Amino acid sequence: MKIFKSLLTLSSVFLSSPVLAAQSDPMEGTPSSSLPPKLSALFAESGILDRIFAIIFPLAGLICVVFIIIAGYMWMSAAGDPSKIKTAQGTLTWAIIGLVVVLLTVAILQVIIKFIS
Repeated sequence: MKIFKSLLTLSSVFLSSPVLAAQSDPMEGTPSSSLPPKLSALFAESGILDRIFAIIFPLAGLICVVFIIIAGYMWMSAAGDPSKIKTAQGTLTWAIIGLVVVLLTVAILQVIIKFIS
């Protein structure tokens, strides 16, 4: 029940969004921009999020690849010891899961940013 309450609280925080009114020109009566100025600067090509993503995601991918290499080395140097092989398999599994999560995150965020801008 505690987990359910936590998930309900997190979902209400992430799923609720503020209503953003479009600014309109009183002479034309049409919206001038789909996003407020601060949000459009945030999601622009040279915005803050673009710079953060350009640093974090390649670094996370590099870390995953390094862990895959470390797991391969652990597996090769296990010399038939089942406990070392199991440790290497666990490391390899989690490194691949991490790499998949990073790639999916990049793809999902690109879709969201294209949808918003």
